[in-house]
Amino acid sequence: MTEENRKPIIVVILCGVIAFLVLVFGVSCGGGNDDSAGDWQGGFPGTALAAKLTAADLSVAGGSCSVSDTQLVVTGGCVLEVKEFGGGLFSFGPPTKRARLAPQHPVTVSLFVEGTRAQQDSGPGKTVDVTFGTAGGQLGVACLALEPCVLQLQEAS
Repeated sequence: MTEENRKPIIVVILCGVIAFLVLVFGVSCGGGNDDSAGDWQGGFPGTALAAKLTAADLSVAGGSCSVSDTQLVVTGGCVLEVKEFGGGLFSFGPPTKRARLAPQHPVTVSLFVEGTRAQQDSGPGKTVDVTFGTAGGQLGVACLALEPCVLQLQEAS
């Protein structure tokens, strides 16, 4: 064998030895599936790339309600259309928009997002987190009180 023929073989063997050493080191130093994993994994939930759902993203599709930057006021029931967002093929914007609804009266909140319907009852002292993808969706609120229902529109954490 000549010097030129041996170089690629030596490089491949060297890469294999390095990969094996990394594997052995990872297995020997890894803690397995223990409770300490939460220490370093705990920081991941805060890294979500979600934008805040604002009044500008909502338009009334039916019912009786009004929308401002900080609250929704619903009389009886209301359906809000969440506008599509994001760009074309290579959208570098946020993949989701989120909000937290804090009702001051008993309400039923329903979502229709990407073909899936979900519903949750809520009331004073409780919150409802809503998340919409780039395709938008619908947000329905049914007021269970005789008076108009006020829902605070907050930033979801």
